[in-house]
Amino acid sequence: MIVKMKKINILLLSLIGFWSFISCGEEENPSPDLPETGTNNSISIQVYSRFNNQKLFNANDYAAVVGRIRSNQNSVVLLQRVDATTSSTEIKNPMVTIAEETEKIPLFAWTRYADTQIEGSGILVGQTITEMKSIPTSEGCCYVSVPLTVTGGNGMNFSSITFENETQLATGIAAVKANLDDKTVLIGFAAKSLQNKLKTEFSGETYRFETMESSGGNTTQFLFLLTNPKWKLQEYKETAVGTDGISCIDLKIEKL
Repeated sequence: MIVKMKKINILLLSLIGFWSFISCGEEENPSPDLPETGTNNSISIQVYSRFNNQKLFNANDYAAVVGRIRSNQNSVVLLQRVDATTSSTEIKNPMVTIAEETEKIPLFAWTRYADTQIEGSGILVGQTITEMKSIPTSEGCCYVSVPLTVTGGNGMNFSSITFENETQLATGIAAVKANLDDKTVLIGFAAKSLQNKLKTEFSGETYRFETMESSGGNTTQFLFLLTNPKWKLQEYKETAVGTDGISCIDLKIEKL
């Protein structure tokens, strides 16, 4: 376990090193390059996934995803299961290369260590980051939150969590509720069998809970947006990316 944790720490340090390099380069221009949107209170978020909790990239899909990220302005890009791999001599995380090619700042939220693979999701943002909250809630489940400044100067805590099975719900939902405030915009993934349970947990006037499903044929998960009523989902659109099952969900969210 000590060896595993050491490898994970090295991976995180390597990302922090790259992140620091970008941050230093942006000191002369501290204002974030925010995407243009229809109103001063709307933000754009891109989400890439296979919607079956499988590793995102096969060899032929990487360039298509990077190209689409580069061609669209977004406040946040979330990539599910951009797993890192380790060996006795090196650690490879696709988020570092993606960040270089898209000129974004990368964050990696790991959820599980399995043999030489570190499972996790990646977050890309276009501004320097001062902190990142990561709360492991159970095996394979972690609540992640990043404070950002988005269009119109609004503060947003971009958050994410994935629920693979029912055993993760109790502690994961408790973490979500404890951290949900009027700045929180949470984009999550969950097994389709959990949809009714999540709708029940986040019903009522305290929450705004929206679900989205991919039209792909081999999907076992759905996407959900969780905020408080001060935010709303304006629209979303699904686009197939590459040739092997990756979907991109483009969301536009408005601060009321």
